[in-house]
Amino acid sequence: MTDINTDVLIIGGGVAGSAAAYALSKRGYGVLLLEKSEKPQDTARGDHLQPAVCEILGKWSVLDHFLNNGAKKRAGSLWFDEDANFLMDANVSNLEIPEPYFMFMNHEEISGIFVSASEKNESFSFLCPIISCVHVETNEKESIFEIKSKDGTVKTASTKMIVIADGVASNMGRYFKFERNSFRYERALAVLFSDEYEADEFNNLRTYLTDRGIVTMIPRAKGGCKIGLTINREEIKSWKKMTPIEYQEFIGQLVPAYKDLKMYSAGIYPPSMIIAENWAKDNIVLIGDACHGLHPGRSQGMNTTIKCVDHLLDLLPEKGSFNKENVVQTLDQYQKSMKSNINELLEANHSMGLSMDKFDHESKVHDIEKFKLLEQNKEAGHAYRMKSAGYGVF
Repeated sequence: MTDINTDVLIIGGGVAGSAAAYALSKRGYGVLLLEKSEKPQDTARGDHLQPAVCEILGKWSVLDHFLNNGAKKRAGSLWFDEDANFLMDANVSNLEIPEPYFMFMNHEEISGIFVSASEKNESFSFLCPIISCVHVETNEKESIFEIKSKDGTVKTASTKMIVIADGVASNMGRYFKFERNSFRYERALAVLFSDEYEADEFNNLRTYLTDRGIVTMIPRAKGGCKIGLTINREEIKSWKKMTPIEYQEFIGQLVPAYKDLKMYSAGIYPPSMIIAENWAKDNIVLIGDACHGLHPGRSQGMNTTIKCVDHLLDLLPEKGSFNKENVVQTLDQYQKSMKSNINELLEANHSMGLSMDKFDHESKVHDIEKFKLLEQNKEAGHAYRMKSAGYGVF
């Protein structure tokens, strides 16, 4: 006899796992969420949710919970050349969509908001921090796990469905022998923080096209901004040794408008693309970076994951007929219905990652003309804004 009997065991409490935990427990399924960290760290991961995803959160009845707990709205993005000459306003506020804005907050707080909303659902349980989660057996009706918490407590749990959401490394994915392919990009994503940056009244991203690639100023929910750019991998060692003044001088040379802005390093992220050959196996499903890790240059990973969770939710059997046999059939259907769409997105994301690797003066000139045309051409500009809002992708 097990200590905990649940419908769904979710391994990993990041954005993917916590979003799935909320959506499933809100629907009435029993959910046990496991997380190894005591508290997510403030790193420089993606932090904005597309309008299409805000629409999903509204459908899940959690959108207001975000907005009431520190999330802010962003109209869109502004594009400039390195001399701050205006190219395009990719504002989504005039689009005829349910939620015409991007919502943003620090990524570690996004997981926390999902968890706090989940705790209002009686069918939700959360164990954190845990130090091990060991698969004991899977039989015709359920899977059994032994879970050890940091305080030494050991519990057994039975579940009909297993959701693996433990990130790019995905130790559980490896344990269950999910084959994954990866591609390593040439340029690393370097991120700086500035506490002095002041956003405009619409909290717009400001992106500058330079000979080295794009430099993006991304307002943070609690003030200041995140500065994103790419550097060559051979520059990583020297980049890590730079002082705040040297970072300031580096950015000032690329975008003179920010030569006096104080900043400091937030981290370096050598990006890779991860693609799982199969998303589902028996009663197990991969979600988030454990399944498909995207190049972070366009903040698509988190948004894609929430869309996938929403689609999975639509396919799952009702609580009364939720058993392992039906779960296996549903996960197979989920993979077949979504994989082609995600593969198409991955191809587009991969192409973008490769273009960022090769970005040079010629690329800059090309993109400057592209954004000028998008600003001038109403139809093309509308299509670009709709795509950036998360519509028409899948």
